[in-house]
Amino acid sequence: MFKAVSLVPLGSVRQDVVDAIAGGIYENLNLEVFFEEPVPLPQEFFDPARGQFKADDLVNFFQQNVETRSRLKLGVCEVDLYAWDLNFVFGISILKQGTSLLSYKRLDNKFYNLPPNDRLLYERAQKEALHELGHAIGLEHCEAPCVMHYSNSVMEVDVKPAKFCPECWRKLNMLLGRTFQ
Repeated sequence: MFKAVSLVPLGSVRQDVVDAIAGGIYENLNLEVFFEEPVPLPQEFFDPARGQFKADDLVNFFQQNVETRSRLKLGVCEVDLYAWDLNFVFGISILKQGTSLLSYKRLDNKFYNLPPNDRLLYERAQKEALHELGHAIGLEHCEAPCVMHYSNSVMEVDVKPAKFCPECWRKLNMLLGRTFQ
């Protein structure tokens, strides 16, 4: 069972975004949040031909090499990620293993040459952090209006709710060992 989440900056990140993510985790999961020391971003996972970091290798490195105060941990970075045959991913998790990774690079309006909007960036980062932590705890993708709905674009992130649907909420609490009367 997980009682807390460790947030780990990977490379250079904006503290205001990390703080917004922490607030979303506490508000929606009611888990204590530990702020860990930043970890340098391993450059061996950068693919210069793509200009992106390989997310699956990076999350495995994170799981195996970064010690945290909580078994549930979220690495936060601001780099472009890809995995497998996908052009990009917002994040990646090791299902049921307590390890997840989120990049807010493509969640930021500036990636799309749009005017900055910190409020929107915070909302998007919170949603995707909850989504990845949901996977790390043991949830699969959900077809209902739910934060666990798969997002293939930033527009899909914008339209999905920042909350778990009732079924995912029930499963999440069961996985966390919580019981409600």
